[in-house]
Amino acid sequence: MRKLTLLSVAFCAVPRLVFADAPGQAHGGVHGYAIGALLLVAMLYAVGLRRICVRGAFGRIVGRREAGAFVAGLLTTFIVTASPVSLLGEALFSAHMAQHLALMLICAPLFVAGRASVAATWALLPVARLLHVRLGPLRALWRALTTPLAVWIWFIGFFSIWHLPGLYMWALRSEAAHALEHMSFFVSAYGFWSVAFAPSRRGTLGYGGRALFVASAALVSGLPGALIAIAPRPLYAQHAATTLRYGLTPLEDQQLAGLVMWIPGGLAYIVAVLVLLALWMREAERNARKRSAATALVACIAASVTLAGCDDAAPWRGRQATAAQVPGGDPQKGAQYIAAIGCGACHSIPGVNGAAGLVGPPLDNIGRRAYIAGLLRNTPANLEAWLRDPQKIAPGNVMPNMGISEEQSRHIAAYLYTLR
Repeated sequence: MRKLTLLSVAFCAVPRLVFADAPGQAHGGVHGYAIGALLLVAMLYAVGLRRICVRGAFGRIVGRREAGAFVAGLLTTFIVTASPVSLLGEALFSAHMAQHLALMLICAPLFVAGRASVAATWALLPVARLLHVRLGPLRALWRALTTPLAVWIWFIGFFSIWHLPGLYMWALRSEAAHALEHMSFFVSAYGFWSVAFAPSRRGTLGYGGRALFVASAALVSGLPGALIAIAPRPLYAQHAATTLRYGLTPLEDQQLAGLVMWIPGGLAYIVAVLVLLALWMREAERNARKRSAATALVACIAASVTLAGCDDAAPWRGRQATAAQVPGGDPQKGAQYIAAIGCGACHSIPGVNGAAGLVGPPLDNIGRRAYIAGLLRNTPANLEAWLRDPQKIAPGNVMPNMGISEEQSRHIAAYLYTLR
């Protein structure tokens, strides 16, 4: 703890020495609240991660990829809000807008990818359980405030309101207001990206809804940047005395800020929408494969059941025995035709080389069966008709038309009747 305190003092003291003479600096150094918040978040994440590891859930709840994303988010947030680089935003309006965009479009998504709220919940598990019991009546209000529509309104509302000249100038003059501004940006952005990239489960928006969720936010959030870029006069007087040091007039600095909000910010939303559309297409392809596999499985089971049905029905057993000889049929030629046509790709057929298919039912005892496909009585004429055009007899069944001629069907039927 002592080392962390010394480190915090160093972070605060060095920028004060380096930027002590920077004109127009509102707060005279690096924001102490940012360093304190980052240390607190890092501590909570570490405690939560330790508890997850003790429970043996590392890799399932939070893994290396999530921990890496969290560390990246922590470092990026430090650079944006608590490093000497962040002090440039005190002098240039354009740098300040870049800081806000980075906080909302880079830092917050990295913390979402790192599952920071999950780790923090594990760190505060006893407190969370107590609040769950004591604040039960407020859960309905919390759910109302965290619906996708409510989160979208918070996100766009905070981004737009804090860039009104009056509130923006107040944030520059007051350290507490500045802390509130950055906190509202980050929290609303964390909620926004949590909705956009939440794990797919029942009750969440689909990928199409999420793409619309992000795209609509991109359109609305681009309006403040556009208005700032085309404004005919400077709107933020606090930066008027500091921009000349960097070779910019106040109006040029403001126009640059508007373009930063408009173009790079818009590109970040476009990338997010493209990622969501790609995930949507992948999910649709995966669902289509599952449906196709399920349909094929059901069809094969149905065909197996119908072809194997009434296998040993006694009333027709004597009639089948007399039908075993097909007039004009040559079983040897039939076996050759079966191999040439490729019937063995779907059926297991004794006596035919390579005929070990598992799609359709095995034909090892078709000569004794009562019905063909559960529809036709097992007679030579019916079997030949089925071989020539199964789709005509049972439209939509699994067996395709193989282009078998009348002569070929006669020889194939003769061979099949030898399988008893």
